[in-house]
Amino acid sequence: MDYLTACCTVKDEAPIIHEWMAFHIAAGFDRLVIIDNGSTDGTADIIRGFGAADKVDLIDWPGPGTQVAMYEHVATRYRDRTEWLAFIDADEFLYPTDGMDLRETLAAMPDVDGIGVHWHIYGSSGHIEGQPGLVIEAYQRRAEDNFTFNRHIKSVVRAAKIVKVYSSHLVAPAAGMVDDAKCPLHLDPPYGFFEHKTASHTRLRINHYHTRSAAEYRVKAGRGYFGVDDEKLASEQRFQSMFAAHDRNEVFDDSALRFAPAVREIMARARTVQAHLPA
Repeated sequence: MDYLTACCTVKDEAPIIHEWMAFHIAAGFDRLVIIDNGSTDGTADIIRGFGAADKVDLIDWPGPGTQVAMYEHVATRYRDRTEWLAFIDADEFLYPTDGMDLRETLAAMPDVDGIGVHWHIYGSSGHIEGQPGLVIEAYQRRAEDNFTFNRHIKSVVRAAKIVKVYSSHLVAPAAGMVDDAKCPLHLDPPYGFFEHKTASHTRLRINHYHTRSAAEYRVKAGRGYFGVDDEKLASEQRFQSMFAAHDRNEVFDDSALRFAPAVREIMARARTVQAHLPA
């Protein structure tokens, strides 16, 4: 039985998924469960060719679908296969505020069944085009701690205790949710957003690279959301408005760089494995 598993839904995430997998293995995940929603850019091939393939489960989910349905599927399938399940996206990097291993952080919270981990929204760092190298190196500027959008959470829950997937942000056990400082989180709408609560990053944090460069955000706008058109980025006006709202660069924060050596090593091993695979 695994201790810590990540569930991630993807669609055309080839530019970032290799680093995302390597980063989360480096941060302490035992297993990555990735649901591919009909990618056409080679995302699934990158996942299949990952060097630590024994740590990655790829689920094919073609056609329209909601993250709630995908999360419900994983919650049911993995409830007896892992102690903890984290539900995060491919542009979200979860790690301990201090230290290197998420498993140690979670083991220090034995009386908790569900944790809401707050975002740190990272902006473009002034980049117009996508940058070579690692995302955690190219984008090191974020919003201030009290930025409103940081009040969103993503869920890390004891798998066997999950009773309901409320939204892509909120997956809850019967005992309810707390933040990483053990402050209770309500289970009321809007699920997973706590407008009147300051974001906590006491033990855990998620770097949310929502925009990256302006060019990458435009690609994101054209991709859609798992076959469901929620019109967030449907027009140029909406695109510009959403980019401006999330392109926050007030604070320099390179804390994720402590994982860079391990991430590069894991990615290099993956490429070595791929090079020796039969054509």
